[in-house]
Parts: sequence; C-alpha cells; structure tokens
Amino acid sequence: MKNNFFLLTSFLLVGTITHAQKQEVFFDVIYKDEKVGVLHAKETKTESKSFKLLTIETNTTFLFIPIHMESEVTTIQKNGILMEGTAYRNASRKSNDVIATVTKIGFNLYQRERNGVKDKIRNQRITYCVVDLYFKEPLGVTKVFSNMHTQMLELKSIDNGQYQLITPDNNNSLYSYRDGKLISIEVDTPVGKVISKRI
Repeated sequence: MKNNFFLLTSFLLVGTITHAQKQEVFFDVIYKDEKVGVLHAKETKTESKSFKLLTIETNTTFLFIPIHMESEVTTIQKNGILMEGTAYRNASRKSNDVIATVTKIGFNLYQRERNGVKDKIRNQRITYCVVDLYFKEPLGVTKVFSNMHTQMLELKSIDNGQYQLITPDNNNSLYSYRDGKLISIEVDTPVGKVISKRI
C-alpha cells in the first residue's frame, strides 16, 4: 500500500494550484514482451509553479517468484527551481524500498533525507529532475537530479533524440524522444530489460 503521507501531500499540493494547465502521459511497462504495469506522469502548472507526479506500478513473475513494485515521485518547482521533492518505492525485494524527501532551505542549499539518513546538499541550484524527462527533451542537459537517489545523476546524449541516465545502482536507462516527445524508456534491471512505451 502506498505511503499515505505522500498521497496526502500530492493532493494538498495540487489543490493549491489554481488556474492551472495540466499535461498527462501514460506508458505501458513491458517485460519479456508482456505488459506488466503502467507508468503515469502528470504535470500541473501555473506561470511560476509546477507540480509533477510520476507513478509506476508493476507485477510480474521471475523464476516462479512474484515480483511487485510501486513507486511515486513528486516535485514542486518555482520559477524553474526545485523547491521540494518526494520519492517512495515499495518493492518485493525490501532492500530496494525507498522513502526520500528533498527541501530547499536556502540559497543553493537543500535538506535531504533518504531512508532515515539526513544531510544537506550545498552549492546546488536544481533545475532539472528525472521526472522532467517525461515532459521535455533534455537538450543540452548533462546532469539531472534524482529524487529517488537524492543526488545528481549523469545524463549522456547517445544519439539524436536518445539519452542514457547513469544511476548508482547500475539500473541505467535509455530515454528516446521523437519530435521532442518521450516515446520510450529502457531500463536495465537485475532480472532483465524493462521497456516503457508511450500509449
């Protein structure tokens, strides 16, 4: 079951944005040629604020073992700068569970907490997060902030419209764009490649 704190936070934050524009995208999550879940990305924005919500839920079986994973990521940006972000992941393999928050507390200064460990991010102006990859092509971007890992990740331009995101857990992913729109994500996982295709 999803963490009620993050769901409540999401509803409260969306409720504070009036006269907002909304954008939604859906992806089928595919593993070994079978649909195993759905990825949903939603952005609600006004002139100065942006609220993004990314949810993923998957169910499959590997070597007769059921595998379930659900995650949720939210970000609030003001004038293009990250003000607050949350990340939650619940997986069959409990070692992969994550609860993380990042909050801007000063000029280029953030408080972060991941699975109970707190510290600060100094001298960082966070303007591009992983969740932003779902809404716009990262032209000229070489580093993006991961709310799930609470750190900056390297983004490599591989080919025209293709970008590789390097993660500390080696679950690297390939984002592919057509005409500026994200059409697919390929993620390397310990049980094989998982592909999300835009619906």
